[in-house]
Amino acid sequence: MNKLYFFHLIPLLPLVLVSGCAHLMVQSDVVDTQKLLIADLPSYQPGEYFIYDSGLAKIAVKTDDTIVHWKYGNDATSRGFSNFLIPPLSWKTTINSGESSTDVSPSFLWPLRVGSLGVFTISQSITDQSGAVEEVNRTWECRGDRFERVSVPAGNFDTYVISCNRYAVTTKKWRGRTTYYYSPEIMHYVKIKKEYTGQPAVIEQLTRYGFNSEHLPKKEQNSLQKTLNKTLEVGAVGKAAYWSNTPKDISAMLIPYQPYDGLEGQQCREYRSIYNVGGRVHQHTRKACKAADGSWQRANR
Repeated sequence: MNKLYFFHLIPLLPLVLVSGCAHLMVQSDVVDTQKLLIADLPSYQPGEYFIYDSGLAKIAVKTDDTIVHWKYGNDATSRGFSNFLIPPLSWKTTINSGESSTDVSPSFLWPLRVGSLGVFTISQSITDQSGAVEEVNRTWECRGDRFERVSVPAGNFDTYVISCNRYAVTTKKWRGRTTYYYSPEIMHYVKIKKEYTGQPAVIEQLTRYGFNSEHLPKKEQNSLQKTLNKTLEVGAVGKAAYWSNTPKDISAMLIPYQPYDGLEGQQCREYRSIYNVGGRVHQHTRKACKAADGSWQRANR
């Protein structure tokens, strides 16, 4: 059975962390197809994470051209194309590890179109805990099925529905299907349905997505922290401060709110962080209090 096992990620949260629900809420049940006409190949930045109602969570820890390195809980990792339609090129979990090889283009099936169809083959070498190796060869057939508006814990989204059927290369027997509900708005799938022969289907829905600034280069982390400190120290209520990294592919808007006294009498403020990470917007409201050394540290309450 061609199946990967991943475990829960427990992310380390930095001072500035934004997440979830930063998308356009659509009140109509009718899919806005004009908004879905352009669906280019997604890309990711280190620090972006996605959490599903199954408990599955993953965070991008490194990117290199079209390759993304993901980290899961229990030290599980994977490496693959930013095109999630193509299975990981390598992975390691507490149950197994493996390598994949394929000559498919990293941009396979992109940009998305309803009715588009693509086929590729992939060979996988899977090693279990005992050291036994299983060689698996599959033919993948993916198709842009339709538009569909879906409601998941993270909100309401207009999506492209893409189904990928898997067949044994030699016998041509059907081995499973993965259906993705891809939102161009957040450039990631908000729902996924996994079907295997002889097993019940598994559905995972997005609950939260965000950006962990600990994965910025140290120089950029320091620059961001300096901007946040100044904003919380002297920023007028409701007046935004702006920050961006040197490549200009990550930017932040920091909005301070009314100051208040903390439990120990220290100066505290609530603030909103709005990030644009390669076109993907994340936002959240946080609280921070001033420490004895003059720095602002995130507060739990």
